Amino acid sequence: MTQVEVGQAMRVVPSTVSAWECGTRGLQEAGARELDRIFGTSGVVLRAWNTANTPTAVPEWYEEVGQLERMMSELREYQSHVIPGLIQTPEYARATNKDTAPWVASAELDEMVTSRMKRQAILEKDPQPLIYVVLEATAITRVIGSRTILCGQLERVLGLIETEVVRLQVVPSNPGCHPGASGAFRIYSFATRPMAASAEHQQGEIFMDDPVKVQHCLAIFSAVQAEAMSPRQSADFIRKVKEELDDTAA
Repeated sequence: MTQVEVGQAMRVVPSTVSAWECGTRGLQEAGARELDRIFGTSGVVLRAWNTANTPTAVPEWYEEVGQLERMMSELREYQSHVIPGLIQTPEYARATNKDTAPWVASAELDEMVTSRMKRQAILEKDPQPLIYVVLEATAITRVIGSRTILCGQLERVLGLIETEVVRLQVVPSNPGCHPGASGAFRIYSFATRPMAASAEHQQGEIFMDDPVKVQHCLAIFSAVQAEAMSPRQSADFIRKVKEELDDTAA
């Protein structure tokens, strides 16, 4: 059967079937059962689905983010509360996950941090993806874990800025309300497929490949970027915050 035929049978668009095949969108259990019915495979698809979805400490949406990051040629990310996972230090990542999910056991926390660090391998790709980050000033000044952890995190951010791995801008702490107030999100660009986006919520992330929704995210990113300091001013701001942390620790 073609993607079009499978899509018609499952009442989804062909691009969704393609995303399942490429692994860029998760298939729900009901979908696996329906595919078994369509293909007459007597539970083969469902058994494969169960194997792929054996519970681990790393949530499914987290793996989906990693898949998109490995494929992308360009990323635009807006964060209001924390430094993005893609540029976090292990210590900052652990503190962030511990603070946001205090019920998670230590071993599971270790697995989540390890998974996050593995995602950062894309920063070493040749050619490297273009990464544009816009942060609220509070994401830079908020102490997560300890002042020492934040200081180490800011040092890493400055290093990535100086080596031009990341283009980062900071929104001042008093610009008033702006479109980014609706929450953190990412926009992914690819060399050979349409753009996609994802938006964070309390239980994970929601993924979007509808062109209208993606364009809406692009418009929001542009509006927030217009409120931000220039890259040079942003680096100076981060450097100043780090120096103040160093002075406090001395």
